[in-house]
This record gives sequence, structure tokens and C-alpha cells, in this order.
Amino acid sequence: MAKVVLIENDIARYLRDKCKPKGLKLDKPLICKVLLDVDSDAYKALDDDPLLLAKVTEAASKEYYDLVNGMVIKLRQVDALYVKTNSKSDRAKLVEAYEGFARKQFMQFAKDGKKAAEKAWAEVSMIKAEYRTYRIKAGVDLAIDGLNVVGGVASAVGTGGFALIVGLYGIIKTLIGMAMKIYKLAIEADKMQKRVTKNLAKIQKSFDKKKKELSGAKDSGKAFVNSLLGADFLPTVSSVKSDNEQYKNKIQGVDVGAHKIAQKLNQVLKEMDKISKMPDVKSSKKVSALLSKLQKSTAKLIGKIIDMQGQVQKGTAFQKQTAVAIAELETLQPKKWKYIQKGMVLTDIVLAGGDFSKAGETLLAVGTAIVTEVDKELLEKV
Repeated sequence: MAKVVLIENDIARYLRDKCKPKGLKLDKPLICKVLLDVDSDAYKALDDDPLLLAKVTEAASKEYYDLVNGMVIKLRQVDALYVKTNSKSDRAKLVEAYEGFARKQFMQFAKDGKKAAEKAWAEVSMIKAEYRTYRIKAGVDLAIDGLNVVGGVASAVGTGGFALIVGLYGIIKTLIGMAMKIYKLAIEADKMQKRVTKNLAKIQKSFDKKKKELSGAKDSGKAFVNSLLGADFLPTVSSVKSDNEQYKNKIQGVDVGAHKIAQKLNQVLKEMDKISKMPDVKSSKKVSALLSKLQKSTAKLIGKIIDMQGQVQKGTAFQKQTAVAIAELETLQPKKWKYIQKGMVLTDIVLAGGDFSKAGETLLAVGTAIVTEVDKELLEKV
């Protein structure tokens, strides 16, 4: 059985980079791996189909980011309490409590990460029957006892709500990066769909000119079709088929990614609502005002993502109909060409608009502004 690595990250480093704790230290690497043990056929399928690998990886990644982002938020809370605490015994209790929390999260992820990867494979197997015969087994390699949190010298004063805001900003920044990748993928899908539409319209136009001869003729086959529609007919059909398959892969990628981000942003909105009620946040007019803007910007981006998913559904319907029309054309029997005989309705499906990327950029800008303001407030409290 070959091993396919879906995720390989140092959680300790991730926590240091995201939290920049002032009192607590994570000195030792804590490597987390999510693996698939697969037979040779499954390995080849994953190697040949990047979208297949991406779907399985994404399922495991969802659980992984739930794990580390939860640990980030918790570490910020504990670190904020740690730097305010003078008692050595109380500090030791905080470190112990965080380590206990982390171990529980690790144990849960070992189950959830494995299940998510195997479930994703099972769902993909419903699309292609041959995948069901392949042998795959998911696993999580994470040394739970490898977590090493030690207390340093408390050097700054922090507060709960402010710490959570900074933690949320890290999550938002990651999600915006993912959103921009989806935006680029959607633009590529739009270009591909326009090519499909253009070439199918070209075929429809050629057919309409020769409709009487093609519809009434008893002949069929390559030579007959080429004699009426031209030698570039078959190459054009082949090109449209290839473009249509690529279009399908791209809109599936947009759909999966957008759905995941929309869910995450909804969770962020709920967290913002809790944070807005915390004493240190409520007492700062500037932070409260910026948090309100952040909530509105987040809701706006979610709306744009939902709009995009609606267009994806239209695009999916277009792609399916187009695939049927292409299959008809490939028969080289004009009497079987139902879609083109009827006259194909070809409309460009626009997935990505400039307002989608602008909504993401605005959210990031507001997020940066609120973190800057929080930093100022914390400096004043030192």
C-alpha cells in the first residue's frame, strides 16, 4: 500500500505564528500528518485527477483547521490571562488547563480527520464505480504527548475580547486568501464557458445553414457530415468537449470552496456577536464601531458567495445540457441531434464579478484596522 500525504504541518509553529503569545511558549515541533494508505489503482486515480485529491484533502483540511483555529482562540485567551496573573501556582494551572484542552482536541481530531477523509472518498466513489473497488485507509499521525507548553515571563497585559478579535483576524485572513483563489478559479471557469458557448454557437450556425439537407438526409457518418459542415466540424466538437469537461471541474472547485468558506464565515459572525458583548470591547467605542463594520463586511462577503453559488447551479445545468448535446453530435447521425435540431439556447453564465473580490478586500481592510486599534488599546494598558 502506498502512502498519500494529505496534510503535514507543525501545529506548534502554526500556533506561535498566529498567536505570538507573550507569556506562554511552544518550543518543540508538533507535527500533524493526515495520510491515506491506498492500493496502486487508487494511487494512480489520485495522481491522474487533481480534483479528486483536492476533495479528499479539503475534507480532512476542514477538520484540521477547525482543530488549529480552536486552539489559536483558546491559546490567546489563556495567554491573556497568564500575562495578567502574578501567582506561579495560578499560571501553572493555566498551562495545565491548556494542555488538557489541546490533548482532548487532538484525540477528537484523530477520529474526525480520519472519518472526514474516508467519507470524502466514499462520496467520490458514488460518481465513478471503479473507485469503489480500490482499497484506501485514512489515518492521523499526531503525537498527543508531543505538546510542550511552558510559561515564560509575562510581559504585557491582555484582555479576553481583544485577544479573541486578533484570533478572528487570523482566521479571516486565511479565509480571504482562500476566497481570492476561488475568485481566480471562477474567472477561469467563465473564460472556459465562453469558449464552449462560442464554439457551440459556431456549430449551430453551420448546422442552420445546412439544416434541410442534414435533417432529411439518409446518410450519416464522418464523410457525410464533413461534406456539409466542413472539415473543422469534428475538431471543433472535440475541442468543445474538452473545454466543457474542464469547465465542469472548475465550477465544482468553486462550489466546494465557496460552500466551505461561507460556513466558516457564518461561524465567524456568531463569534463576533459574542465578542461584541464582552466588557473590554463594549467599553471601547472605536473597537466596537470597527467590530460592527467587520460584521457588516463579513455578511456582505457571505452574500456575494451565495450569489456565486447560485450562478454555479446555473453553470452546472448548462454543462450537463451541453454534454448531452456534444454526445449527440459525436454520433455523426444528424437525425439524432435533438438539441441542435431544436436550436441550442446558449447563454454565458458569469460566476465571478468584481464585487466579489472587492467584498473580500474590504473585509480584510476592516479586519486590519480593528487589529491596529486593538494593539493601540493594549499598549495603553501595559
